Amino acid sequence: RQSEANHDTDDLDGPLRRRPGVPPLAKTTDRRLLASCWPSRIAISNPLGPDQDRWGQQDRDSYSDADADADAAATAPPSKRLRTQTGAAAVVKEERRSSSSGMQSQGGVGKLHSCIVKLTVQSVTPNYREPWRRNTQDSWSGTGFVVKGRRLVTNAHVVQNSSHVRARKSSSPIMFSCTVEWISIPLDLALLSVNNEDAFFDSGSDVTMADAADGTATAATAATISNGSANGEAGGDTERHLSLCHTLPTLDDNVTCVGFPEGGSQISVTRGVVSRVDVGSNGVLRIQIDAAINPGNSGGPVFNESGGVVGVAMSHLKSASNIGYIIPTSVLSNFLDMCSHGVEASPVERSSLNVMDVSCGGMEEAAVGDAVGIEGPKMVPGIVAVDAYTQTLESNALRRRLGLDDDGIGGGVRISGLWYSTPRLPLEGVEPAQTMESRENDGSSVCKDDVLLKVDGVEVGQDGTVPLSSVRPDERISKSHLFTRRRVGHVLDIEVLRDGKPVTLRHKLTPLRYLCPVHDQFDAHPSYVVCGGCIFTPLSWPWISAHKYSDGWESGFPSFNAISSLPAQGSKQIIVLSGVLADEVNVGFHNKKWLILKSFNGEKPTNIRDLVRRIATCKDKYLEFRLHAVNQEDYNEQLICLEMDDVKKAEERILKQHMIASFCSEDAIPHEYKNGDDAKTMGELLERAASASAGKE
Repeated sequence: RQSEANHDTDDLDGPLRRRPGVPPLAKTTDRRLLASCWPSRIAISNPLGPDQDRWGQQDRDSYSDADADADAAATAPPSKRLRTQTGAAAVVKEERRSSSSGMQSQGGVGKLHSCIVKLTVQSVTPNYREPWRRNTQDSWSGTGFVVKGRRLVTNAHVVQNSSHVRARKSSSPIMFSCTVEWISIPLDLALLSVNNEDAFFDSGSDVTMADAADGTATAATAATISNGSANGEAGGDTERHLSLCHTLPTLDDNVTCVGFPEGGSQISVTRGVVSRVDVGSNGVLRIQIDAAINPGNSGGPVFNESGGVVGVAMSHLKSASNIGYIIPTSVLSNFLDMCSHGVEASPVERSSLNVMDVSCGGMEEAAVGDAVGIEGPKMVPGIVAVDAYTQTLESNALRRRLGLDDDGIGGGVRISGLWYSTPRLPLEGVEPAQTMESRENDGSSVCKDDVLLKVDGVEVGQDGTVPLSSVRPDERISKSHLFTRRRVGHVLDIEVLRDGKPVTLRHKLTPLRYLCPVHDQFDAHPSYVVCGGCIFTPLSWPWISAHKYSDGWESGFPSFNAISSLPAQGSKQIIVLSGVLADEVNVGFHNKKWLILKSFNGEKPTNIRDLVRRIATCKDKYLEFRLHAVNQEDYNEQLICLEMDDVKKAEERILKQHMIASFCSEDAIPHEYKNGDDAKTMGELLERAASASAGKE
């Protein structure tokens, strides 16, 4: 009978069509309800006995929707049955979810879709294993959204090292080329402009741009970006855009993540709740949600129930389930504010090599001319922090020793050491003072054994945490949030206990700099020099990652954690032997790699440029490179010895065999040896060095 009904569906949606108000068949065992769910033309045998072959029409009509609801409630699983009962928490939670669904069904977030764009990116990334070349071109997609000022916001990792970026609104089939104007790799944020703004913002005008979101949570919007048509040009300030909610969402708030993840080409919506508010490994505030964030969601907006943007989708934790992270709008607003005011990272922050450049030619000349890393989109400064290490004060004995007589119930953390971040710019040929005494005596910095009590009026707990905010004192977060939420150059009031007496300091925030650069294209660059087939390069986290994660953990690759977290020291770099290009000139050293350069011909080079300078001016017959493994400097020294004449003869052969255009990167050539064009071989550099030496004489 079913198969016959399947062929006779002129007046049916299907052979198993349910009546309105009746729950699905699988959710009930009531016989009358089972009969009422089937089309009337399909006869159902009566299992109760042969006296009646079917339920009568009158019985079916008397079975009301109220009866169906009662049966559904009685047969529902306990977890679902709870929601129909009188528990206040269950009712409130259900109402909140219903309101979110209602907002969606009425077009709340749906109206905002035309402000969300799909980004298609072509990228050519550096190759830190072979720094003289780049990797093959790759492409991927991400998500972005429109903010005030006709600009697009996305994640930095979506557009980093991009060669071409195109954007398509969800309401338009046309893709438009974009330019990355500003980027912050430490904050993972980027600001884009559309090359053909008028066409982009006018396309699909019948369905474009979001209405302002309802509710007080979306009253504030992002600052207008000054460089570009924002006010008065082609309706720049009248264009619809997404509104930023500057109120930090609370735990269990409903959120909606919208973007273009993998698995399809159209816009995707996932929902969840705020699971946690904390800081990442860099000390910057982040929000954890359980809404699905997949590859392609990066850079997309995350909405609250009112349609305001509460964050930017950033990443998800692969080793766990339903753990995704978003960048809160407070961090985004700080980034947009720096962009609008043109706050750009200094040349010294971009590369340790620029410390020398600045001392020779001045800050302005270094930034515009020969400074390393100043190319591509503008970059805002890095993350700021207090220049110190801290220790928790949970020991009553230690608290009393430091002058805290509070029976162990007070706050405060001990300053255990000082961090030397961005150095004061040196005078001509003079390195800045880096001793602890010089820092302790300048009157504006914390000292060792100080007790950090308050930052900006917020009391620091003995475990190093502070209240999340004045309105949410029951939630605690790392004290680093009090620093990283501020811009570079901001002056903080810091209260410390020094020798048992309270002291208030005015501390100017500076960005952190590491001896081992952290971010590709921000403070890390693929510099190199090839000498006799030996590849020398500065130690950096991108170089470490290229060997550790590209093809899996390489056998025997050492851990550089002990030295990679040290603070920067002027123009100093850690030079490592990345590998050896096998040739007759370096027989016996083919397997040497991942070693730290200790000295060259008895002298320790300051950085990669200083190494090139010493090689070019070497008058000795032999080139001696003394190296050591990590943490083995004093008892296991390796020696690579090459004859200068053999190195000169083999250089062209080695470079040609490995298709290397130049024996060193452009930034590694000393300024005094540059003569219009860069030297491509060591022989040319030696000739220029000899000429420069003769000219001085």
